[in-house]
Amino acid sequence: MAEYRAGIIGCGHIAQVHAGGYRATPGVTLAAAADIVSAAVHTFGEKWDVGRRYTDYTEMLAREDLDILSICTRNHQHVEPTLAGARAGVKAIFCEKPMALNLGEADRMIEACERAGVKLIVDHTMRFEANYRQIKDLIDQGAIGELLSVEAQAIGDMGELTNNATHSFDTLCMFGGEPEWIFAHLERDVERHGEREDLFAVVGFAGGVRGKLVYGGYTKYRYEGFIWEGAQGRIEAKAHGGWQPQMRLWTQEQSGSTVFRDGMPIPTQDNDPWVGAITEVVACLDEDRRSISDGHSGRLALALTMAAYESRRQGGVRIRFPYDARTSPLDLMLESGELPTIWGRGIQEWT
Repeated sequence: MAEYRAGIIGCGHIAQVHAGGYRATPGVTLAAAADIVSAAVHTFGEKWDVGRRYTDYTEMLAREDLDILSICTRNHQHVEPTLAGARAGVKAIFCEKPMALNLGEADRMIEACERAGVKLIVDHTMRFEANYRQIKDLIDQGAIGELLSVEAQAIGDMGELTNNATHSFDTLCMFGGEPEWIFAHLERDVERHGEREDLFAVVGFAGGVRGKLVYGGYTKYRYEGFIWEGAQGRIEAKAHGGWQPQMRLWTQEQSGSTVFRDGMPIPTQDNDPWVGAITEVVACLDEDRRSISDGHSGRLALALTMAAYESRRQGGVRIRFPYDARTSPLDLMLESGELPTIWGRGIQEWT
């Protein structure tokens, strides 16, 4: 196993879990960090014992011989650091979700990394979390028969779609494959709750699986979960204790409504998905392969997010894939006044 030097751009909350992943992963050392706020990078460096600290990430990239670069900046600040990392010759870039705020930006990132031979990995966490991967294995092995549908529920204070919905859309693709179409109902009722989006979307996948996403809304609680319906059973996963879900399996062999209601518990694997993510980054370098969460899969999740907005913009019509509009339909609706602005989570002050 080679030894890799890693650096982080952006030393806020999400950088903490990246740092924990680096610390726990053999073969990689967190060598440098950068943040435009000197107090932030100093506090981060002290906590994680990172001696090389910068307030200009271009200086960090010029001075440090980095193999891996984590992009932990705010959502609207992922593009330029990724391009700079590719130019600087890093070997892998681990970028937070969403990778960009429109498909034109995502394409620039993918093209720059492919041109430079850089492995681009996007942090869609369910790809790395052991329990969701266990569910994927069970379904692939036929535990519930032919997979018919996947439903994602991300209820409550989730922010706008670009903040968290790419997680849900990516998980739908993880199980459903390539999307063929999407239609969506989306609203922003600022009188009811000024910082929420409320979405219901249906996705048709090429293999016949149907995906459903219920996102946001106006509840005073937050809930995240998934339901996989198969021809001979179902699996449910509900968020519990961070990323470790509570999981249950029902199969056709278990007759009776009571058993259906209760199901059988699937043992939970205690794991840190960011350790899994950094382990994946290192393995991609060691094995010279594409990631299970590469730039193209990150772009696909973003494309579904943009297509959901486009469906809303066109009155709820079905949007066919491939969807390649390089500008954001959300931006178009904001500019026209069709949607009101809300407070943006990690994007801009208002979006």
